[in-house]
Amino acid sequence: MYSDKTNSELIEVLDQHSLLTFEAQLSLQDELEKRAVVVDLSGLEATIANKLAQINNLEYLKDFGFQANKTADGLVVTRTQKALLTDVLAVIVGLMVFLLGIYGCINLVYTFINGDELDVFTLAYKFAMASLVFIGISFFSGLQRLFDFYGFELSKLNGLVTLKKRFDVKLEEIKVNPSDIHLDTDEDILSLKLGHDTIFTSNGGNLIQSLTLKELAKELKS
Repeated sequence: MYSDKTNSELIEVLDQHSLLTFEAQLSLQDELEKRAVVVDLSGLEATIANKLAQINNLEYLKDFGFQANKTADGLVVTRTQKALLTDVLAVIVGLMVFLLGIYGCINLVYTFINGDELDVFTLAYKFAMASLVFIGISFFSGLQRLFDFYGFELSKLNGLVTLKKRFDVKLEEIKVNPSDIHLDTDEDILSLKLGHDTIFTSNGGNLIQSLTLKELAKELKS
């Protein structure tokens, strides 16, 4: 990532290391150490160490809507309140936009039925209003997440792994064989799976999320 930069340019980047992604910070550290550049790396190293500690504590689960509560007996993973509220708001906004789109469709149909004469801008506006139907539908993914993860809980307590999740309609609680838990990558999606069933997914292109999900899988399987 930084192989084409001079030492002085690397030092300039180092001064702004807090603005870099985690992957870029790691690459910067590797490049500086490989070149044996004489510079104070303590700030960069502290930042990386702090992020690694947060990854190990599963704090970044919140980035894709979950939280882990660790105790002496084990850990419990649940959906965050923020994620639930976001899904609820998405459904409400989606419904409002969808209804506006329905109104726009009806208005557009009556415009053609009545043979109204319209200028280009008014016609474009009516088509834009009608197209809100499709935008509203896109918001309804929040409804699917609300349903899928209502009552969700993944726990490992005293060595026993338990999953509460809606695989079809009914909320099920199942005892999990840790050996059945694994990670699967499909394009840019990293999934934590139980057998063939997906527990939840994260952005596989995001290093922090990937490492967090791998850490969770390791904790559940250990």
